[in-house]
Amino acid sequence: MAETKGMSKHSLQKMPLFTMALLCFWPFASFLNSNQDDALIYGTQILAYGLALLITSGALLWGMCICLGRRSMSAVAHIIGVGCVCFFLYLPLSNLLAHLGVSLGVLRLLAWLFITLCVLVGIWIMSQRSGTAAVLLAVSLAMFVGPVIGLSYFTYSGFLKGDGEMDRAARAGKVSAALPNVYWVILDAYPRADILHDHFGVDNSEFIMALRNREFTVSDRSMANFASTKLSLSTTASMEYYLPDNGQLHPTMWTARLQGFNAVVEKFQSLGYRYVHAEPGGSNLKTRCGGMEHKCIRAEPVGSIGINEAEANLLRLTPLFPVIRRMAPGFLSFDFTSVADLSAQLEYSGSTPTFLFAHLLTPHPPQRFDKDCGRNVPVSFDLDGEDYSKVVDAFINDLRCLNPLIIGLIDEILTRDLSDPYIIIQSDHGFRGVLPETGVREMDVAPHLVAFANLSAIKLPQTCAQSIKDGFSLINTFRIVLACIEDKEPRLLPNRYFSTSKGRLKEVHLE
Repeated sequence: MAETKGMSKHSLQKMPLFTMALLCFWPFASFLNSNQDDALIYGTQILAYGLALLITSGALLWGMCICLGRRSMSAVAHIIGVGCVCFFLYLPLSNLLAHLGVSLGVLRLLAWLFITLCVLVGIWIMSQRSGTAAVLLAVSLAMFVGPVIGLSYFTYSGFLKGDGEMDRAARAGKVSAALPNVYWVILDAYPRADILHDHFGVDNSEFIMALRNREFTVSDRSMANFASTKLSLSTTASMEYYLPDNGQLHPTMWTARLQGFNAVVEKFQSLGYRYVHAEPGGSNLKTRCGGMEHKCIRAEPVGSIGINEAEANLLRLTPLFPVIRRMAPGFLSFDFTSVADLSAQLEYSGSTPTFLFAHLLTPHPPQRFDKDCGRNVPVSFDLDGEDYSKVVDAFINDLRCLNPLIIGLIDEILTRDLSDPYIIIQSDHGFRGVLPETGVREMDVAPHLVAFANLSAIKLPQTCAQSIKDGFSLINTFRIVLACIEDKEPRLLPNRYFSTSKGRLKEVHLE
């Protein structure tokens, strides 16, 4: 009987420790559950931060117990656990206060601090009462139900849907002795010329003419197969419509493909090419280097500490984010890969042919250039990924500044690369968001289809360029390029276009 009571007392002493651990780790589990599409990319990193907070919390509890005595352990453990939750609930509370009309950030910060202190004082008082430990443990377990179910289903469905064996192009055929270097440069969200004219009143003919003067085939009617970076680029790199027409989409279908594990890279490597991957920078982890590349090109750091998209979104939940941004704006930064970064790290003298994939996250927001086309530092942490309508002026400004840099990069390649290189300048999709009002009455592309209208300019030998028809779509990019290298007739796929709804594909008929 005494042994049973002893075990019961021992279990009661452990309850606050379990509660603290659950509450301290809950923000990270909840964050991953709310960002399942990117969990495969940065899940390990977020879990590592969660573990670090657990260790820090344990050390703090140990130190506090030394100062206050072991009798205070339950109350201190509860305070630390609830404090962790309150720390990561700053953003929801701040947004609620802003919705209620509290516009001054300092007031929202003070309100969060006051509410947090009241909650912690209440927890301290409650912890002195019997039964509180069991109630708080039950609450912390209940908080974990949603994230655990969500992440478990995500993991289970990922095993079922997995990438499996990717559809592969035919193995290397007969190839000429001298292989051209191939440069594939993606300018994220760069619209087609007629879209810029009709919807934004921007004349981009000088840039288009500069490309054509350098023997690029610019498709006036080019369309992306998806209005989504991850789906567009992974499909282009697969040379197949690999996503299921009917069925739930899952990140395992495209994550590895975006990081170099795809049919295009495999084909180039089978032809003896060296693969160089230029990632867009810290703010976009989807197309980061994945280990398949022989060389990874990264951004030049511009702040004291460069953080990525996951770290920024996690930090944004806490009061540290507005404090750091206000008091030390240059301390944290998104380090986007620029044209200058790419140019500085390209190599032209190697004897092995090179295939470069470069994803430059521009003119996609945030703003990268000032009005004089100087580098805009520090860069905003707001990506405005699905709707650029609030930053149209910055978007157009960046496009204007980007154009001469791209022409300069092309001229550098044509001057220094003696392999008669193939150069592909494309965007993954067009402009997304509410379009500005214009005086143009008859527009060639309906507003809801503008996001599909992308830039495509390809420099190939003239005999191969003839395969690029005016109604070109991205799916056939490397069917044409690789057929040209192997001196074969390209086997083109029909143009198909898709949007997504509730995690499923929906075919869009543009005609």
